Amino acid sequence: MVFTIRAIIEVLGFPNTHVKEVTEKVIEKLKTEDRVTVLNSKVNDPEKVKEKYFSCFAEVEMKVLDFSKLLSICSDYMPSSLEILDSDKVTLPTREFQLAISELLDK
Repeated sequence: MVFTIRAIIEVLGFPNTHVKEVTEKVIEKLKTEDRVTVLNSKVNDPEKVKEKYFSCFAEVEMKVLDFSKLLSICSDYMPSSLEILDSDKVTLPTREFQLAISELLDK
């Protein structure tokens, strides 16, 4: 099952220029992922959150080709928010679900 999702990916650190640079690199790495097509992305400017720390977040809309890859994206990139845009109901073959859970457990 193909999923169209919107994810928020955040990076925290300092200085603000480094935080934005790392956020952009994370999005570039995501664009190279197998079985993922990034449809659009927007990296926002860093905001100061504590004393010297800055937070930068990116909004990314993408197509993910299967449930296993969706779980992989979640564990590798740790998005703070994830929204499935194209379905109200998810139906998966048992085999696809089992493989996805097994891959998650391997990590």
